[in-house]
Amino acid sequence: MKILHYSLGLPPYRSGGLTKYSVDLMKSQVNEGQQIFLLFPGRLTFNKKTKIKQITLFKGIQVFELINPLPVSLLGGINKPEAFMRTVDPHNVYKPFLEKIQPDIIHIHTLMGIHKEFFLAAKELNIKIIYTSHDYFGICPKVNLIDYNGEICTDFAEGAKCVICNENAYSFPLIYLMQSRIYRTLKESYFVKILRKSKKEKIMKQDNIVTRSDERINTEQVQKYKQLREYYLDIFSLIDYFHFNSNVTKNEYKKFIDVTGEVLPITHTNIQDCRIQRYYKKNEPLKITFLGPLDKYKGFPLLREALNILLEKGQTNWHLNIYGNTNLVLLNDREKSQITFYGRYKYDDLGKIFNKTDIMVIPSVWKETFGFIGLEALSYGVPILVSEHVGFKDIIKDGVTGIIFKADPTELANILEQLIHDRGILEKINQNICQQEFPYTMDVHVQKIQSMYKKVIGDR
Repeated sequence: MKILHYSLGLPPYRSGGLTKYSVDLMKSQVNEGQQIFLLFPGRLTFNKKTKIKQITLFKGIQVFELINPLPVSLLGGINKPEAFMRTVDPHNVYKPFLEKIQPDIIHIHTLMGIHKEFFLAAKELNIKIIYTSHDYFGICPKVNLIDYNGEICTDFAEGAKCVICNENAYSFPLIYLMQSRIYRTLKESYFVKILRKSKKEKIMKQDNIVTRSDERINTEQVQKYKQLREYYLDIFSLIDYFHFNSNVTKNEYKKFIDVTGEVLPITHTNIQDCRIQRYYKKNEPLKITFLGPLDKYKGFPLLREALNILLEKGQTNWHLNIYGNTNLVLLNDREKSQITFYGRYKYDDLGKIFNKTDIMVIPSVWKETFGFIGLEALSYGVPILVSEHVGFKDIIKDGVTGIIFKADPTELANILEQLIHDRGILEKINQNICQQEFPYTMDVHVQKIQSMYKKVIGDR
């Protein structure tokens, strides 16, 4: 079978769960004897002419670069909606490309950078399209459906809310730089890392002080965001089948589009069955682990508030270890002896991290589409305390192989207090995790994806 994937690109230029999943899936499909192509949004040039160029062979994958795609905003938001709806002639760009490689099916992992005309060309050639829902781009310009108040967005107010939410979005010159060849080379340099960190901190600071006045909302800009939403909803209507990585994601998409598809948890090739029986000592501090950034939407402030509730009760028989690409936060005197920051970690470090973990907490307040870190912890037999908003919760049974909690600091504090006093709960959860089946390796997943393809296009 010939399979064309559209994704953000290859590491190290692109990273994150979306890239990890798409690349590992493609490599596994190559190993299965499939003919795999990757198209990704590449550099922007001054002539602005959109074309597709084959650039390399990566692990058996034939890689094509889309030169002068639509802008790729990543998590930075959109401040010029019109730039994200630019048209091209599909008969000069996408149709000849699709006719040349003749894919049996197209697998889309993101709508960032790709024109509507790509989907129209595929329809004209009767090529079926599957979309994996890694995030909410197309529905939300900032990807995570979190508004300027840090709350889940339930109404974009016909575009008016988007104007405020995207006030501090990446500038077009910055996006241009981030899609340049030089950025690919220098992305991991010390200087560029400092620039990214500075920009992120500036955005977070500006978001905290943004003025929410209706007088500041430009009505013309409101209409542009409404048109942008309609543009992407039109693209979604051209997709034949949706692969939702969780029920959380499916339920959100159902609010905006007619859904034809199924839920299938995602994985990656590093997920292996490393489950072991664990032992918990009541007289030792409960070892709590948090992995990831400290952003509000990831739930760190919620977790911190819950832990401070414990401290106010005099509950100190716990310790929080924080790993990830995080900035140190200013701890109060009570917290200093209870919380340790370890900074960045590598995947190879997970075994050591989980060996020092009694319970891992995923306290996200956004509608997290999946949450790889939950699956990674599960693969080591680690009990997980997961927010109701995290898609990974599909994989666990509440109170049996994990604990699902309402995204409320008081409820989280109450659960942690119970675990501090009764480690037997964790022992039982660990036993249940180790005794259940573990169908979450990429070898199993790739067969399920193949079955999904055949469901859409039939046997070829």
